[in-house]
Amino acid sequence: MRFLVIAEPPAEFAAWTSHQAQPASAPASSAEERGRQLFLRMTCVNCHAIQGVAALANAAPDLTHLATRRTLGAGVMQNTPANLARWLKNPQTTKPGCKMPNLSLTDAQLDDLVSYFETLR
Repeated sequence: MRFLVIAEPPAEFAAWTSHQAQPASAPASSAEERGRQLFLRMTCVNCHAIQGVAALANAAPDLTHLATRRTLGAGVMQNTPANLARWLKNPQTTKPGCKMPNLSLTDAQLDDLVSYFETLR
């Protein structure tokens, strides 16, 4: 697992900490809402938490502010919408041996999940 350590001035760190304590924003579009509903219906909620949503598992990373992270997959790729889609489509091709399964998402499901996850700032 890779870690990026960033030293921030105290005021900036306090602002970041305060933001991290906030729940996820509500979806604003129909695609984002479909993505949220898909997240809640699929096995995602068995492993991942999103604060402010009925997803409180702690077996995998908390996704509450996923879109603010610089990387995905514990540092294996930059966090961009295209890379997030690639990760969600088949995590094993990006990080062989990772515990996240291939959920066999359709292209429409993938688009909706990426739309929703991009709101998690």
